[in-house]
Amino acid sequence: MIQLPPSMKTNDVPCSVLLLQITEQKQKKRLLYFTAAAYHHISAIKIQRAYRIHLILKLAQNQISCVVIIQALWRGYSWRKSNDTAKTKALRHGLEKANEKSREENKLCNRTAIAIEYLLKYKHLSYILAALKHLEVATRLSPLCCENMAQSRAIFTIFVLIRSCNRSVPCMDVIRYSIQVLLNVSKYERTTQAVYEVENSIDTLLDLLQMYRGKAGDKISEKGGSIFTKTCCLLAILSKDSKRALEIRNIPRAVTCIQSLYKLTARKHKMDAERTLVKQKTNTLLSGTSFVPVTPLRIKTVSRIKPDWVLRKDNMQEIVDPLQAILMVMDTLGIACY
Repeated sequence: MIQLPPSMKTNDVPCSVLLLQITEQKQKKRLLYFTAAAYHHISAIKIQRAYRIHLILKLAQNQISCVVIIQALWRGYSWRKSNDTAKTKALRHGLEKANEKSREENKLCNRTAIAIEYLLKYKHLSYILAALKHLEVATRLSPLCCENMAQSRAIFTIFVLIRSCNRSVPCMDVIRYSIQVLLNVSKYERTTQAVYEVENSIDTLLDLLQMYRGKAGDKISEKGGSIFTKTCCLLAILSKDSKRALEIRNIPRAVTCIQSLYKLTARKHKMDAERTLVKQKTNTLLSGTSFVPVTPLRIKTVSRIKPDWVLRKDNMQEIVDPLQAILMVMDTLGIACY
């Protein structure tokens, strides 16, 4: 209804003007209704469009997943059909039987806990050696087991055990497995510090190097190297950090000890090389083939020595040659040869 000013009486307004105002107000109200209806209609179209897109994407994802699973199943089936040899079947059956016979105590985490308990509790050499063998497997294959080792007192106990051993054959086995366990733990960057921060750890390793410098051991990688080369690898890994390397160099006897070990190892290597050269020359004269002497490779970094669970092509295995091993220690610590 049109509101007229109080001073204006209805009789004073012409009928044509009044009708015009009423018509304009109706048009405005009609336009307002149309605009509101158009807005709601467009909003409904947007919602419907978004919902349809959602349904289409969901359907497409389901179809893609189905296609991928069909393709994976087909690839697996075709590979098994073409490669399922007798050897593969025997391996698969062996794994199935192993899984059936698996027990809780054989899991790596449980083996680690039991081995640590044996190591801390028992004094008999056979129990200790069995515990070390379990720990070697666990720390080589599982980073969690390395962390469990670092959180327990097992690393400290291993260093005490190494210091209490003599040069008898059983004790050498204990030392070899002990160093291998420490080496496995130190390869994992999160637990390297746990090995280094044990009291007198570096002095213990230097004592081992001096004690076993004359026993180079086998240079064949399958045999795992000697106590000397394993200790060199462990010392080099502990020296990767620049701060730790500086601390090791500041140990009064460290530099002179390592330089002396290098001279002795280099002299022994030279003598072995001369004997080998004479044998090879003799064989060359007999067989008529040429011989080129092998020059030891100098290793300047240990950054490529990674845990066994890190599957990379550029991973470097532990050094089994004594001269290369002591050179790796010197290069990592920044010690001159002379």
